[in-house]
Amino acid sequence: MYYHNTNSIHSRALLLKRKIIILSCAMCMAFPFINYSQTNDLARHEISYDLQLTSSGITTKSGTETITKEISEKGATWLRLFFKDVNLGNNSTITITSQLDGATQTLNAKTISEWNNSSAYFNGDAVTVTLNVASNDKSIGVHISELSIGDIDPLIKSQCGSNDDRVDSSDAAIGRMVPVGCTGWIITNGKLVTAGHCVVSSAELIEFNVPKSNSNGSIVHPGPEDQYPIGNFVSPYPNSPSQANDWAVFEASANSQTGQTPIQAQGKSFNVVQSVPGSNITITGFGTDTGIDNQTQQIHTGPLSSVTNTFVRYRADTTPGNSGSPIIDSATGNAVGVHAYGGCSTSGGSNSGERATITAFWDAMGLGATPPPTDECLGDINSFPYEESFEGSIGAWSQSTGDDLNWTVDSNGTPSTGTGPSSAIDGSSYIYVEASVDGVGFPTKQAILNSPCLDFSTVQSPSLSFQYHMTGNAVGTLSVEARTNNSGNWVSIFNRSGDQGTDWNLASIDLSSYASNGSVQLRLNVVTGSSWQGDIVIDDLNITNGSTPPPPPTCEALNFNDFVISPFSNQDSNTSGNFVIGNGGASISLTNNAWKFISLDYSVTSSTVVEFDFSSTSQGEIHGIGFEDDNTLTSSRYFKVHGTQDYGVTNYDNYSNGTTTYVIPVGNFYTGDMDRLVFINDNDSGSGNTTVISNVKIYEGSCDESVATESLMASLESVEPKLGKEPEGILADLKIAPNPTSGSFTISLNANVKRANAAIFSILGQKQAQVELQPGVNSISTKKLLLAKGIYLINIESDGETTTKKLIIK
Repeated sequence: MYYHNTNSIHSRALLLKRKIIILSCAMCMAFPFINYSQTNDLARHEISYDLQLTSSGITTKSGTETITKEISEKGATWLRLFFKDVNLGNNSTITITSQLDGATQTLNAKTISEWNNSSAYFNGDAVTVTLNVASNDKSIGVHISELSIGDIDPLIKSQCGSNDDRVDSSDAAIGRMVPVGCTGWIITNGKLVTAGHCVVSSAELIEFNVPKSNSNGSIVHPGPEDQYPIGNFVSPYPNSPSQANDWAVFEASANSQTGQTPIQAQGKSFNVVQSVPGSNITITGFGTDTGIDNQTQQIHTGPLSSVTNTFVRYRADTTPGNSGSPIIDSATGNAVGVHAYGGCSTSGGSNSGERATITAFWDAMGLGATPPPTDECLGDINSFPYEESFEGSIGAWSQSTGDDLNWTVDSNGTPSTGTGPSSAIDGSSYIYVEASVDGVGFPTKQAILNSPCLDFSTVQSPSLSFQYHMTGNAVGTLSVEARTNNSGNWVSIFNRSGDQGTDWNLASIDLSSYASNGSVQLRLNVVTGSSWQGDIVIDDLNITNGSTPPPPPTCEALNFNDFVISPFSNQDSNTSGNFVIGNGGASISLTNNAWKFISLDYSVTSSTVVEFDFSSTSQGEIHGIGFEDDNTLTSSRYFKVHGTQDYGVTNYDNYSNGTTTYVIPVGNFYTGDMDRLVFINDNDSGSGNTTVISNVKIYEGSCDESVATESLMASLESVEPKLGKEPEGILADLKIAPNPTSGSFTISLNANVKRANAAIFSILGQKQAQVELQPGVNSISTKKLLLAKGIYLINIESDGETTTKKLIIK
């Protein structure tokens, strides 16, 4: 855990001085914020300054002295001052006043230390600084050594779906953190919460009652009476950065003007709970936007996507600057975690954050003991192997008292058509969760089944295995969780979400971390999906003392008739990119420019293999296959076997003619939880070619007479993945010509571009023009756009994809 006391740091030298020029800022902002932490550092630059305010010396006890100076930086949207060599004695003060709106801050020796020798943010480009020297104070003075100057910031939006559905909000418990560009919020004991990656500097502030921004998007700060220096914070993220650790709890010093803490001044806080949220999530925070809405408080509610003991995922609109926002259960108004990552796109994905169920997070908030556990385990299973096939009953297991649904014993198919197996895999019955009836079985209803007490005191290598069946268009989440001694938080040891195919699947879980423990409890935790098509079934559960047997090879080829074929990312040409399923479902034929995927949740391990037959009538740019975990391009996951473009993993790019069988050890190149399988026939420049991919098999280790994974690994031990160097995307072949230009120029776009916008910025980041682009060649006149000679940045956006090019006008 990282404990940081910012109140002990009084030197400006420890501030992370980010000397980032505006060109760099604009270029960085051009990349899409997908699956990335959602900060938005204030557009600014720092300059060294040398202004001394020093007392001339007071000779009488009753004498006072006032020294006034003006600081002006033309064009600044705001100013912040940093001091050194501070001596304010016992009663002297320094006052800073904005010449734009009259906002004032007065600091004494104590409060200037709490503010880490810095001031509040003052709107406008000029402030008046007054040193008020009190009687009997000697050698009084301050040195203003540095200025932070606000710049105009060109912004790129990113949110779920095609529209930004956020609206204005005014929640008094939620503030804007600057300069990092995050959101923070007050909890009931007066502490504050944000994302771990937001606490990066000893000079950060949190602002409440934030006003609207200027029409050009430059932010407006509230008065100093609504700004608070951030104090002590607790977060594991700085020492161990990961998504599970991306939370922070901090304190804020009392305001220098009012003497009040944030909770005293705002009179509002969030109640934080560990319960599973309902079907809708609300996110409120200070995300980026255009014009007067930029980094002002906005709110949006969207559907819950999934929930685990660590993460909450949802389709509520967020943009950079939302990191640290509270994750609010819309039904109750309670906070259930902290938002940290954007992952939405126009066609899928979800944004996400960390739940308050993380033990260290809950403890850091200091809200009292973790809620007492319910459903203590009963009985004492101490003989292994322990087998349970739920023949006619749930045996020694017990239904939870704190969930929404019960598990049910069944046989010969679940009542909802197409949502369960036709029969048990062991014996005649199984247990399942029925997801039928809106408001009863779905959406997001929880069903928990608790195990009896498991005595592993003499067990050295416990392991768990069971068969599970999850098929349907709206399958939720199955988790297996564990705890010891009927206490503490439940720990997830297995998790599956979404459709897992029409067959039974084997789960094999190593429980060795619980070896020699005299009281272990497991539970089966299901959260249903968005409709009735989501029953989840369990059978043939075994707990053994010994290594868990590996899952049997899955040697059956995929049947494409069992899947919905969908366009992938923004690469597929819906009008010409066709597909046909053939050979009774064993093959998929892709014609013209076709990028397709099937939903397939699969945990790629170091032993995962994909095997398939491939043929093509002619060569396009890219032909291949690969796993994905979202609907955006990740070139290092696609195995290219044919094509003219140097793209993807090219170790297997050797197709010549006829039908070739490929056996690719995926785990040699990447691992992780995936949710789709992508099939590629990229042919932007022409039409008429057909790729056939058939007999697709995915398995662990070896399968029938196929080459063993071990042999494949051995043959690749000294082989590095060969990654193509050519980009792919609808903006990858964008061209600007002539460049430099003295009059007009053209922007040429791929014919598959449906719509694009070009924003032109000066080198200082000031927006000069906005142009709507069409597919093909777009002619643009510098004269009509009133563009003078100089260097410009053109930010081009289309369908969630962005790129930035430099233009020189002579």
